[in-house]
Amino acid sequence: MRNARRSLFFYSLALIFIAGASHWTPWAIAYKGWFMVISYGVISLGFVGAWLSFPEGLSPRYKVGLILLIALLARIFMLGVPVSDDVYRYLWEGKIIIAGESPYQYPADHAHYEPYRDQYWEVMNHKDKLTAYPPLAELIFAGVSHISYSPLAFKVLFILADLCVVWVLLSLLARRGADLRTALLYALNPLALFAIAGEAHFDVLMILAIMLSVLCVEKRAFAWGWVWLGIAIQMKIVAVVLVPLYLWRCNWRHAWLMLIPLVLSSLYFLDSLSGMFHGLWAFGGTNAFNGPIHGPINYFLDDNITWATRSVFLLFGLVTLWVIWAVKTPAKAAYLLIASLVLLSPVVHYWYVLWVIPFVVLYPSLSWLVLSFTSGAYFTSTFSVENGADWSLPVWAMWATWLPFLLILIYELRMVLIRQFRPNTLWNKPKTLAIIVPTLNESDQIATCLSSLQALNRPADEIIVSDGGSSDQTVTIAQSMGVHVVTSQRGRGAQIRAGVEAASADVVLVIHADCVCNKRISQQVMTVLTQNPEVVGGAVGQRFDRSSLHLLIIEMLNDARATLGGASFGDQGQFFRMAAIQQQGGFPDYPLMEDIELSLRMMKAGHVVLLDGGIQNAARQWQNGFLTRILLILRLVIVFRLSRLFNRDVTKKLYQRYYARK
Repeated sequence: MRNARRSLFFYSLALIFIAGASHWTPWAIAYKGWFMVISYGVISLGFVGAWLSFPEGLSPRYKVGLILLIALLARIFMLGVPVSDDVYRYLWEGKIIIAGESPYQYPADHAHYEPYRDQYWEVMNHKDKLTAYPPLAELIFAGVSHISYSPLAFKVLFILADLCVVWVLLSLLARRGADLRTALLYALNPLALFAIAGEAHFDVLMILAIMLSVLCVEKRAFAWGWVWLGIAIQMKIVAVVLVPLYLWRCNWRHAWLMLIPLVLSSLYFLDSLSGMFHGLWAFGGTNAFNGPIHGPINYFLDDNITWATRSVFLLFGLVTLWVIWAVKTPAKAAYLLIASLVLLSPVVHYWYVLWVIPFVVLYPSLSWLVLSFTSGAYFTSTFSVENGADWSLPVWAMWATWLPFLLILIYELRMVLIRQFRPNTLWNKPKTLAIIVPTLNESDQIATCLSSLQALNRPADEIIVSDGGSSDQTVTIAQSMGVHVVTSQRGRGAQIRAGVEAASADVVLVIHADCVCNKRISQQVMTVLTQNPEVVGGAVGQRFDRSSLHLLIIEMLNDARATLGGASFGDQGQFFRMAAIQQQGGFPDYPLMEDIELSLRMMKAGHVVLLDGGIQNAARQWQNGFLTRILLILRLVIVFRLSRLFNRDVTKKLYQRYYARK
């Protein structure tokens, strides 16, 4: 399995590197539109493959090193992508600042600046508008232009900043006890590669400052959190939406520290700073483009952009109030505010979506991941320019970008409705762990399983075997190994419930009898629940004991479903806080689909996670009829989920259907 996993990982990286390197060829210039769209799709495929086939068995240090290395290489290969015309504005505005001028005084096409016109001024965009970039960003532009008056200088700076974002995300994941490879959701995301290393948008400076602020807040270094928030606002003014959250959740007594970066950099442009606000209104208040919510509102208001903007501003205010009240974790609240800002903005360029993706690393979401893929449709705008027309984005491309995302997002938001918009619960730090092993005629497997559980680095406080009436030596072997044995009616859900009722621990981990556990999994489970009070449970993650491409596909699908959808299977090592599941009616005693029902109850109670693996499963059930088994499981899950909508318990029938094939 390890060879298949590593082979797919390197093939996936090769797709990313080759697609990036293709932009260095002369054909990429001649056929820019096609190259941008196709290479974006190829990189998306490579990204998914590399994430889900990330090599096993690496120490945390090697994981961090490998992720940073491939992130750097991917960005180097993307250097051939032509820069956005925004970069020419960075360069030219930096040049006039060096000359002692202010970009806030006049629009770029004003006669006052005529002596400074050059090749970059000729190709920069929106010369008729005042700049909207904050003072600190402008001073950085000046510094880079002074060192090297070239677009490449900005690419180098932004790539370094982007690698720093990846490092901050790895630090946050490590603090939370989460799966480090999840950082790849940003590190190899096509949005990051195209927007930063390719087109060189300076938004990465704001993203870095925001994530550093989040890291400081998680460390409870609130003073530095406020300083970095001030820097983020000075990079891009939209970061100001986090101020109300910080005032409520991040020790408002330190708020004055935000003024240090805000005031110091603004003093340089004090006489003309009001021009920035005119520029902001010109770009954001009077324009409308590609907004998934603002656009429809504007349409129904007969293209009245001003009233449409006021409407989304009101909506954003309501969302902000709810987030501040209901979401008690600052990082998650910041995620929801930034995501809402993107969705409600009058103007949404594809790189604006990138503001959200670092938070998707911390709170994986299928909808936002899909949006990072479909945002590649933005590059169809290149075709209009190649055909000699004005720059425009086809209407069908907007639908292709937003419709899949919105449909998935609506499905994901069902949990908000199920929880009735109530505040999320922050759970106490757990102290004790019980491991429950349901068994039925597992005499060939049980000793190996229990031996691995008794060898855990962090010993379990209770190990309980819940037997469903074995006719072999399963119970005898378990008793001889000194574990607690309980009996129950046959059926995995009923057996696990009996074990849960016999346990007195704060946390329960369910392990199947054909599994062998890594020594570190108990500590991983307790760490992630201790460090993340909003997490109610999740799954450890599993790998098979045999090697084949088919089994690797199953592993990848299981990881993707548990990470992005929250639904895990029992053989992935499900764990949960006892108090959270008791609030949801206890462990489901279904004879089949108890693991899916448990996942749904956990998601209703709070946030769920997938760890980075540590359980090895027997592949015995996948040896024959691989495709038939997949189709059977899919059919059973679909029938169960549909029946659940109508409060129908069909699990006994599904149990009979599932085991009738054996």
